[in-house]
Amino acid sequence: MRRPDIIRKIAETMHHIAPTAKTVLYGSEARGEARPDSDIDLLILLEDSEQPFEERELEIVRQLYKVELDSGVIISPHIVLRCLWEKVSTPFSINIQKEGITL
Repeated sequence: MRRPDIIRKIAETMHHIAPTAKTVLYGSEARGEARPDSDIDLLILLEDSEQPFEERELEIVRQLYKVELDSGVIISPHIVLRCLWEKVSTPFSINIQKEGITL
């Protein structure tokens, strides 16, 4: 599977399982520097919900793992509640703001 197809499949998967989540591609893939053995780094921002965070996180990881198995490319999701993410300013969050691409 070509990398653009993998990214498209990730976006489709996230829209299906977490339609209100914001999914941001960052790292070498976002910078256009990915090699064939590079992983795909994702920041996934979830809205607050009555469903426990851990349940939603587990479902996202399960579904992305299916994409990972189909593609042979490692997917590295960083899943956070949006309300918590927006309260912090760290070198990590600043870097994602600079280079991140929303899917």
